[in-house]
Amino acid sequence: MMWIVWVLLALLILLLAYAWAIRPNLPRRDISSLMGVDYAHRGLWNTNEPDEENRPADGLRPENSLAAFRAAVEKGYGIELDVHRTRDGALVVHHDDSLKRLTGTDIRIADSTLKELRACTLPNGEPIPTFDEVLKAVSGRVPLIVELKVENGNQDLLSRAVYDRMKRYNGPWCMESFMPGAVKWFRKNAPEVIRGQLAFDHAGTGKTAFLFWRNIGIASMLQNFASRPDFVAFEAKSVKWHTLSIHLLRLMKPWFVAWTVRSQEDMDKNRRRWDLQIFEKFEAQK
Repeated sequence: MMWIVWVLLALLILLLAYAWAIRPNLPRRDISSLMGVDYAHRGLWNTNEPDEENRPADGLRPENSLAAFRAAVEKGYGIELDVHRTRDGALVVHHDDSLKRLTGTDIRIADSTLKELRACTLPNGEPIPTFDEVLKAVSGRVPLIVELKVENGNQDLLSRAVYDRMKRYNGPWCMESFMPGAVKWFRKNAPEVIRGQLAFDHAGTGKTAFLFWRNIGIASMLQNFASRPDFVAFEAKSVKWHTLSIHLLRLMKPWFVAWTVRSQEDMDKNRRRWDLQIFEKFEAQK
């Protein structure tokens, strides 16, 4: 029955190789400057609709707007925000690759100049904010999770631009991205910056072959081989805690971040499971 021994040995080697591939940055680093607060997803935004008790929202604050960021600072929340690089090298804060959903103008950020983007306004009349404007509004008063939105293969240019700007910022922050190449850039060129790998369990989905295989890597955690993140930021609703990758990661104990929590009940229930939580559509309470 030697074949059974060989099969078991081969399985053990594969398990150890997989564990090594998905290993985060260890030993885990001090992130105390980021702890102690919950993070408002794209700022403390609203849609100007009445809340559950039929009270009107306090002014329109679109996602990733200066109004939403100022509201988050006033409430003492940390902030998660999204940064793009324009065609002419400017940094702007917006979630989608296109402005269509929020402004009605279907132009892509990476293919447009800053002037073209600033001519489009958010639902409250504000222009698309620059990264500089957001940093000035926050001024280091609350910690930031800066998500790098890579487009057209610009991960190196975007990563360098964000890092160069943040070297002049006086406040706690970390970076994260879905693209392991951007996280890897910080691992190689700015190892002092706390870095996070965004993840979800959407394996096998994606409109293109590139996205299909990227999502396979994200769901399996194999992208950690390149990025060696300090934390893994999971889509909370898609996490399957019984999977091999999650079990192995929990044994290695990186920092765990949840996105995006949408109720106080879920936030309270999972505080022992998550080190940081990113929320939206309600005002989080400790």
